[in-house]
Amino acid sequence: MSALRSVWFVFLLAWLAFAPSTARAQVEVRVDPRVELLCVLARFAGLPEFNAANSASPYARRAEQHFAGQREHAAVARLRELRAQHGVSYDALPSLAVHLVDVRGLELRAPLEPWPERLDARWKPGDLPGFLALARDFAARSKATEFFDAEREFYAQVEQRFSSSVPRERGLAWLDSFYGAKPDVRCTALIGLLCGGRNFGVGVKLAGAPEELTPVLGCWEFDAQGQPLFGPAYGPLFLHEVAHSYANPLVERHFERLRAAGERIHASCAESMRKQGYANARIVLGETLVRASVVRCRIALEGDAAGAQQAQAERAEHFEWVPKLAEQLAEYESARERWSDLDAYVPRIAEQLDAYAAQLAELEAKRPKLVGSTPPNGAVDVDPSLSELVFTFDRPMRDQSWSIVGRPDDQPKITGKLRYDSSRKLLTVPVQLEPGKTYRFALNSERFQGFVSAEGVPLAPLDMHFTVKAN
Repeated sequence: MSALRSVWFVFLLAWLAFAPSTARAQVEVRVDPRVELLCVLARFAGLPEFNAANSASPYARRAEQHFAGQREHAAVARLRELRAQHGVSYDALPSLAVHLVDVRGLELRAPLEPWPERLDARWKPGDLPGFLALARDFAARSKATEFFDAEREFYAQVEQRFSSSVPRERGLAWLDSFYGAKPDVRCTALIGLLCGGRNFGVGVKLAGAPEELTPVLGCWEFDAQGQPLFGPAYGPLFLHEVAHSYANPLVERHFERLRAAGERIHASCAESMRKQGYANARIVLGETLVRASVVRCRIALEGDAAGAQQAQAERAEHFEWVPKLAEQLAEYESARERWSDLDAYVPRIAEQLDAYAAQLAELEAKRPKLVGSTPPNGAVDVDPSLSELVFTFDRPMRDQSWSIVGRPDDQPKITGKLRYDSSRKLLTVPVQLEPGKTYRFALNSERFQGFVSAEGVPLAPLDMHFTVKAN
């Protein structure tokens, strides 16, 4: 048995040993052609989240080859436009996929009036019918169903491998106990073979029908035969994506109470959140509750060490406040006679987030700010004879400490020693500029934070650019 399999076997035993006794009905596993087709369109449209290097595989190459003749189809161009106009990206694609009847007709499973509760709102009623008509033409011209039919045996192998490797039902039972049970719910884990490391907590809730939890789990590692590898990360990952079906509605019900803290928290790390597809406070609040509950679940199912590991993983993804909230949620778990469900506990969650937001406000007041630069940020026609860049801060900075970050070819050539003046508010950078060139760099980044005030507070990462006049 390999070391990886040994670790996974221990994980599985721990999951089963500590799991709640109430088990859900079996969670199905499928590769879904609806998801695969929309992922092909997203890849051709250049959506970066569906074109990550870790999504490359023999299967991906087969898909690229089969559909290559329609790479410039109008459906691809239209999806590109919808991304630019309405941000149609990330989970908007799998959300639409699970709201379609099948890949052969690409018909919606319900009318758009009223809007299906769990269909991503980035799709607009005026855009969706036209886009689906184009997608149907793309599928017909590319003979999409022939490709999916030819891949059935491979899909069955993937489904069997996932089913035998990843525990699911016990985590779902824990979510019921934590959030409150969802009656008459079906859950199907969808394997997104073209999603790389992206995963999406989508689902379907239509009037008069059972709710469907359909988390889409990406594949980012493959063996020599092109089969995806489903390692220890997938148990918590499945839990995370399903938890969105529980946490997001709770956030919606209490959003006004949580809004102020959520907006402050989101603003404090907007760039790192944007890179992960978390564009606003509402999304970040949903992620916050999901991630904190995954920490609690791993503690319950695997023990404290696993919970600590998960908490560290959340910090690594810039959710610094999640471990503290997870600690707070232990109070809820230990006194369920006081709080009947998590809705009743929301005031305590809000207090925790408010306290963190207040700390951020205090930190922001102490954070140094760039108040001027030569040349100004965004300047054009900069004199090529300029030999010094000058950056002026609003308070004294730590001497001999700076981070000018970016690709070397995009930065001005530094020709001498950087130096602060006696006040340590003004930094001079000797440079040589190239006529006609546009320079792009950042002062600090998420990783490098050399620009720090005398009090030890880093400058928030700041993108800079300017263009030099051509001779």
